[in-house]
Amino acid sequence: MAMSILGIGSGIDLNEVLSQLESVEKTRLTPITAQQKAINAKISGFGKLKNALSSFNSATEKLQKKELFYSRASAGNDNYFTTTVNNKAALRNYAVTVDQLATSHSIATSAINDKNTNLGNENETRTITIEQANGQKLEVNLSKDETSLESIANAINNAKVVNEDGTTSHSTMSAAIVRSGSDSYQLVITSKETGEQQAIKSISSDDEKLNKIIGFNHQQPDTSNMVEVAKAQDAKLTFNGVAITSASNTIKEVIEGVDITLKATTTTSQNLAITADNEKAETAIKEWVEAFNQLQSTISSLTQFTAKETNSDELSNNNGPLIGDSTLRNIDQSIRSIFAKGQSGEFSVLAQIGVNMDNKGSLTINENQLKKALSENSDAVATLFTGDGETTGIANEVFNKVSGFIDSEGMIDSATTGLNSTLKSLDKRYEQVNNSIEQTVERYRVQFTKLDVLISSLDSMSNYLTTQFEMMANMKK
Repeated sequence: MAMSILGIGSGIDLNEVLSQLESVEKTRLTPITAQQKAINAKISGFGKLKNALSSFNSATEKLQKKELFYSRASAGNDNYFTTTVNNKAALRNYAVTVDQLATSHSIATSAINDKNTNLGNENETRTITIEQANGQKLEVNLSKDETSLESIANAINNAKVVNEDGTTSHSTMSAAIVRSGSDSYQLVITSKETGEQQAIKSISSDDEKLNKIIGFNHQQPDTSNMVEVAKAQDAKLTFNGVAITSASNTIKEVIEGVDITLKATTTTSQNLAITADNEKAETAIKEWVEAFNQLQSTISSLTQFTAKETNSDELSNNNGPLIGDSTLRNIDQSIRSIFAKGQSGEFSVLAQIGVNMDNKGSLTINENQLKKALSENSDAVATLFTGDGETTGIANEVFNKVSGFIDSEGMIDSATTGLNSTLKSLDKRYEQVNNSIEQTVERYRVQFTKLDVLISSLDSMSNYLTTQFEMMANMKK
């Protein structure tokens, strides 16, 4: 409001003068804002550096695992079996013959005209007991309104087995209603698991009427009311001349490091080849090199230097925020020193496996040399990266070193903490200087207001005297 009336009394544009004085005063803030901008840029730069180091460390971590260099691949006839292998599998060929697949046991009732008609007696409750060859029993309790094929199937599917420790688990039995004709239905009860020991040994009920429909005894199949529709049997195969029997079609550790899942019987022996899989190690090394080069690209952008423009005292805005920073320089040199240091083992440096550093500081890969090193001496490549599995080896040393940089109390966070402390001091200094400027401008405003009043008063007096002098002069005429 005061600004709007300044100069009215004097006729001088005191608002403009005050505005210019305020602009001059605010130049006192320029060095502070310049420092704030530079420090914020450094904090952001350290954030980018930390992200790049974290990505590099993630790629490095993969190379710490010795088993990566002993990956295995398997090749066989997928029509008959599939295999899963790990690094413990021996490299060789095996002969596999599948003589018999493991199957589940299934039995079925005779055809019933209505799946929803109750088939039991009038007793309020009854129990169906299903016993398997392994001795496991399932007891299913039914009310008098739950004796239809549909109700029995639902009860079996929802039944729980009480374990020895008092806990319950789902039973190994399943039931389904099969429509076997236009007006006929059959209850089919099946063991969920394969193998002879999972076979249904007997089914009985204390409801004699219902028992005549669902009764079964595997020792008396001819007199049983339910009939066998699928036989329980174990899988049988020959693995390199050794006969193997399994309740499941998936045989774990058929040999160390090899699981095999049978799919169909064979007419002739099938070959299973276990070979070295160097592709995973090669891919991991390539990703590691790419991550290192990305780290170098980040460092280059953060330390980029552009000479100041001619006849200018200002540095180029293209300069990196961490140019000349000792923390970044120490980090970069620490990582490179690990590459330069020889490791114990047949391969002591990266160049021996085809990984070299160019004149720009980036890593390059000779793929043929790397493939050859992995295929001919994966042990030596593993030792180069993993060393003793803890502290030695390029991957372990780099990972431990970089982890120290990026940990919560590491070098980067320490540098960032110091910068944030300086930034807080600058914020406080900015506030102090800004308050001082506001006080100075306000003092100017008060002085200008007084000057405006004084000049206005002098003008009024001048006008009065001039009028009086003119009147006196007129009176003398």
